[in-house]
Amino acid sequence: MQDNLALDAFPALELGMQELEAMEAPGWWTGIGVGAGVVVASAAAYGSYVGSAALIAT
Repeated sequence: MQDNLALDAFPALELGMQELEAMEAPGWWTGIGVGAGVVVASAAAYGSYVGSAALIAT
């Protein structure tokens, strides 16, 4: 009885794994997007720092 239940569960598990295979490794565009986001965030933080330092210095 339990053997039949275990064998019936494998097709559903296999289908679930096939759905996740496309999400396993990010592509080049994902890396480029993350890199661009980091650069933009860093530039905004630096600009904010320079602006506040200039305001304090005057």
